[in-house]
Amino acid sequence: MKRLTLILLLLSCSFAFAQSQSAYQEGLHYKTIDPAYAPDDDKHVIIYEFFGYKCPHCANFQPYMKSLHEKLPPYVKVIRVPLGFSGAWKVLAQGYYTAQVMGVLEKSHQALFDAIHKQHKKLRSIEDVAQWFADNYGVDKSKFLETANSFRVDSMIKKGNNIAVKVQALRTPKLVINGKFMPDAGAIGSYDGLIELTIELAEQEAQIMGLKPLLFR
Repeated sequence: MKRLTLILLLLSCSFAFAQSQSAYQEGLHYKTIDPAYAPDDDKHVIIYEFFGYKCPHCANFQPYMKSLHEKLPPYVKVIRVPLGFSGAWKVLAQGYYTAQVMGVLEKSHQALFDAIHKQHKKLRSIEDVAQWFADNYGVDKSKFLETANSFRVDSMIKKGNNIAVKVQALRTPKLVINGKFMPDAGAIGSYDGLIELTIELAEQEAQIMGLKPLLFR
């Protein structure tokens, strides 16, 4: 019992010290989500990236996300969530999850942003998206359409939309750390700062979850 009390005290002190050393303030640079959304993974800190392929800000944000991926320790994981409530956004969310199921997502993700925002491809329907994947990645168009219209992909879209509603991430791009914290890029002033704060909050969560040693900085 004494050991547990000591561990909790050390966690509390470490958390308070880290906050006092941070350049970012809760309520100004990020908000605490209440109630928090609990990820179904207790072995990693989860960073949710809410985005849409049609969103130009999301396209501009991708180099920063690449930088974030390169900096993450093994106990932190990024989960992309393409918003897909209606229209072209839903069509492209279908494309995202279908690419994931068919094993071509990591090759196609940035390329699809480029196709829309640099090459100005008009991908208005799931047939357009399927043809683009067939032309660029050699996937079977009929299989792509079958998968895109499947219960599995529909469930993935609904799950992503449900998480977005629960954490109030209805504008993109948005990052949410472990279902608890949402940085405000506007208040921070730069995407570099947004990535810095995201890493800071993820490390803070990792200590609380016991995924890394207690460190006093």
